[in-house]
Amino acid sequence: MHARRPLSCALILLCWAGFHSHGAVVGDDFERDVLPILKSHCVRCHGPELQESNIRIDTLSTDLINDRAATENWHEVLNALDSGAMPPEGEPQLSVQQLEVLTTWVSANVKQAIDARRRTDGRVVIRRLNRREYQNTMRDLFGLEMDYTRDLPPDAISSDGFLNDGRSLQMTSLQLEIYLATARRALERVIVSGEAPEPFHHTFTASNVGNWLGNLEISNRLGRQQQFLAKMVDDYPDDGEFLVRVQVTADLKPNVGFPLLEVSVGYRPDTQILFRELDIVELTDPGPHSLEFRGRLENFPLPVRGQGKYPGLVVRVRNLYDDQSPRPKARKTEKKKSYYEDESHLPTLTIESVEFHGNAYQQWPPTTHRRILFESPRIDREDRGYIAEVLERFMTRAFRRAIDDSEVAGMIEFYESIRPEFPSFEEAVRETLAMVLIQPDFLFRIEPAGDEKRSINDVELATRLAYFLWSTMPDNQLLEFAFSETLRRPETLVSEVDRLLDDPRSQQFVEQFIDQWLGLQGIDNVAVSRDRFPGFDDSLKQHMCGETRSLFAELLREDLSAIHLLHSDFTMLNEPLAKHYGIDGVYGQSFQRVTLDPQDRRGGLLSHAGILLSNSTGADSHPVRRAVWIRDRLLNDPPAPPPPNVPSLEEADPKFHELSVREQLEIHRTNESCNRCHRNIDPWGIALENYDAVGNWRTEITRKQGGKPRQIAVNATDVLPDGHEVAGAEALKIHLANERRQDFATSLVSRMLTYALGRSLELSDQEAVKDLSRQFAADDFRLKSLIHRIAASEIFQTK
Repeated sequence: MHARRPLSCALILLCWAGFHSHGAVVGDDFERDVLPILKSHCVRCHGPELQESNIRIDTLSTDLINDRAATENWHEVLNALDSGAMPPEGEPQLSVQQLEVLTTWVSANVKQAIDARRRTDGRVVIRRLNRREYQNTMRDLFGLEMDYTRDLPPDAISSDGFLNDGRSLQMTSLQLEIYLATARRALERVIVSGEAPEPFHHTFTASNVGNWLGNLEISNRLGRQQQFLAKMVDDYPDDGEFLVRVQVTADLKPNVGFPLLEVSVGYRPDTQILFRELDIVELTDPGPHSLEFRGRLENFPLPVRGQGKYPGLVVRVRNLYDDQSPRPKARKTEKKKSYYEDESHLPTLTIESVEFHGNAYQQWPPTTHRRILFESPRIDREDRGYIAEVLERFMTRAFRRAIDDSEVAGMIEFYESIRPEFPSFEEAVRETLAMVLIQPDFLFRIEPAGDEKRSINDVELATRLAYFLWSTMPDNQLLEFAFSETLRRPETLVSEVDRLLDDPRSQQFVEQFIDQWLGLQGIDNVAVSRDRFPGFDDSLKQHMCGETRSLFAELLREDLSAIHLLHSDFTMLNEPLAKHYGIDGVYGQSFQRVTLDPQDRRGGLLSHAGILLSNSTGADSHPVRRAVWIRDRLLNDPPAPPPPNVPSLEEADPKFHELSVREQLEIHRTNESCNRCHRNIDPWGIALENYDAVGNWRTEITRKQGGKPRQIAVNATDVLPDGHEVAGAEALKIHLANERRQDFATSLVSRMLTYALGRSLELSDQEAVKDLSRQFAADDFRLKSLIHRIAASEIFQTK
């Protein structure tokens, strides 16, 4: 069952679509009872002269048994009839008897087609790990933080909006080369050789950099204008692990946020500064604090030794907290050094010391190396038995399943064939393991399939669960249950799903599912107009997305109803976003639950700035985009794309830009071909007109008329296609939460199941969706219960 397409009279015509053809299910009852009804109600809009929604009936098939696409369309016919959406307003309506004839005939034949395919349809397809899954899997396999995806192309987005659909995740020869190069690059860092490298240790109690760019104040006391800079000219390594330790205290202030400690490493080539941040830590108590930051030098900008005016590697420490108040101007000391007046209302940091430790390995070889080339009682590491044991352990984790002896033997043969080409044992092992990491068993999620569907085994279930809720490989505990064939036991499955959700890695599920379901990744494609919003900071976009992710996470963590996504008396805010909304009393960068007052005009997805901005032009709201988003993402009922011959809004009136959006749409609707669709689309977006492009509340819209600004009062009242009048966003949220909650539940279930399976839903999946939606409603729409039910469902546990 694909995402529901917009319903029009055209869909009913699909019943008649090939009445001249001879499908397996077309019998006398169709010719006698059904066809006359379709002819009398639908041919005017879908015949040779007019094909509304690009459908012409004499080209459509009615062979449901052999035509999968026709079956999908018949199912949409049934949806249209069941919902009362068709025939549309203004057309002759069906009598009760006619409606019964049509629904009975359509439902019986759709069911027959589904039953015919039940043993083979709805199968999870083989799929490649997407970029996020590959990044997380390589990190967890090696225990090494590295950018594993820097050279990979972006993943394709499926028709459902997801990045993990097997049919969209293609593989090219170029990608395979990138995977091999990435594996080699990682293994060079993981498997080491030779003696332990020389360590480097430096401690700085004050900055030792005097010549720096800009009007910068060098200081141990850090406000938003000061920095601590520690430079090492020669005495530092060029690669390997390093540790920066900062001893710091915080001076907190009332009614503002907390200081944000940022540590970064880099250098000054000449007229620019190149740094990469290690981390940002928010200090919510005075301390003292001893904070450690680890990294690998090859991941950071490094100076070329002996070149440049400003040699040396620099550790920079800053306080990034900024309340956006006006900054004081720089002043100069007698020695021409910059300084700033104390900003006593802002929190500060005092640096006691900064330590740099190069080649900061706690043991040699490091843990990442020992995890692969483990200690063995065998005297000769190049003994065939030891190589076999190394490969068997590594391949089991990499392939996420038990390994056959023949698979290990094949890799041993490869190792032995290349060993003479490499000067050391470690180098030959690296190349062998790199070959393991370009095997389909690692890069793809493979589940052997036969001619008919089957239940997956425990190991396959462990992998499905891990990539569903963590976007990475299963951990040891999950695999232990799988290998012992106890994971499928109901009590074990429940406890393991709970454990996966309680683990910090489940944030991957929250971010990936929410961003892709709700289209939040599109926010970066919207350029906010600096003319309309001169003070807008692009960094606020991530805080906007954070509200939506954090709300979903809160509902999941506290086991609350998903109806809060539609209408709620609380939201999740941090200080930057609360300031954007004009809500006082929220401090800090962490998102926190905030109870809302009615005058805040927040609560629910429809008032989230990330949703509103993603569906705007960046200069103004866009009711059509917002309406399409509601119907598609929340109700799973996307309208049809506009036909190619429809004029743009700008072409409809030369004074287009002087009109309010509502006036623009009213002009657009004067075109009857446009009106037929837009009367069912526009009201959903008009109700949100009080929110501007960046999600702030407004009661007036400014337009230029004759070169002069004109204030137009916002009118957010309209009538929905079902005749229900909504007066603004609050009324729409209440309507969705009360009257359309089951449609929303079905939409959420469909999207989450699509994400969990890594494929689009098919018609044969409809019963599973109905069952899960019914159970979801019975569980008071609780997200955790839904996830448990998906994990235990037949559709999730079937190949």
